[in-house]
Amino acid sequence: MQTVGTLSGENSGSPNITIGKASIIYLSLALMLSFYHFKTINLPFAPQRAEFHQGIIRGDFKSPYQYRVLAPWLVELPSLIVGSVIDLSNENRAMLVREVFYSLQRVVALFLLFVVFHLYLLTWFRPDIAFAGTLLLAGLHLFTFRSYYFQPSSPLNLLFLTTGAWLMARGEFKGWLYPLTIIGSLTRETFGLIVPMHLSFFGHKRTTLKHTVGLFLVWAGVQGALRGIFGMQPSFPSRPLSANFHEVLWPLFLFSLMWVIPLIGIRRLPSELRSMLWLFAMPLLFVNFIFGKVEETRLFLDLAIVLIPATLFVLLGGENGIQLSTADT
Repeated sequence: MQTVGTLSGENSGSPNITIGKASIIYLSLALMLSFYHFKTINLPFAPQRAEFHQGIIRGDFKSPYQYRVLAPWLVELPSLIVGSVIDLSNENRAMLVREVFYSLQRVVALFLLFVVFHLYLLTWFRPDIAFAGTLLLAGLHLFTFRSYYFQPSSPLNLLFLTTGAWLMARGEFKGWLYPLTIIGSLTRETFGLIVPMHLSFFGHKRTTLKHTVGLFLVWAGVQGALRGIFGMQPSFPSRPLSANFHEVLWPLFLFSLMWVIPLIGIRRLPSELRSMLWLFAMPLLFVNFIFGKVEETRLFLDLAIVLIPATLFVLLGGENGIQLSTADT
């Protein structure tokens, strides 16, 4: 039987976990999670999902779904190609084709999310800790597959936000965040959180504050353009705010002790994570609690970008220490 030391490699001091080896596990997890979502949400709620999808494609659906156009169109376009080859006049067959493409979209989004999250955690931690943190993110997903039936933009939104955080953590701005913000804003309006995230990483320095403002203008411009194209659509009826107080245990137990640990050790956190707790996490919590349904735990999954590394840093300390550089920003 091999010991941990043998598995880790001769006198290596830590497991030899490369991003290539980890990616095999990440692909396996993406396939597992997507299949579970397909069987428990995509197929059972296919008729309701079809109503949302078709309404968004027509351009006359309720706000805010009408303005989340990227995920539905990434499914509609290949569905049209398939429809040119096989007969999709039967609605059940058409729904099945769409849901297969939605599931494939989820596989790709989750796989890339796990890879990018791993790279993001390498900012502060050794590869084995980054691997463990990414497995933690993957494990949280099952707790979020509830209380909804059409939210295909969520994994894409988290992927794009994590990509933005990774680029900022590396200090490699170089204009990449602007096209990313356009794509993210077409995915979901909450991608506007890229603005306080940028402020958290780079602060109020004159050389970088202009980019914080620039990202906000790009996000606002996309949101304005979408409303100009599709008009100001009515939203679904809201529910009493008191309902969220009754359901607050759902998001509380999503991260459990990870809500508390970063606050206990907040003085030990790197400045960017400490700032994200206030500038990134607090606005997200406020918006979700006022406008969302807190039992939809997927709404809080974006907080993994700060809560997972902050928790790991408090418990284990940072052992990699890549230095942030604002060069070329």
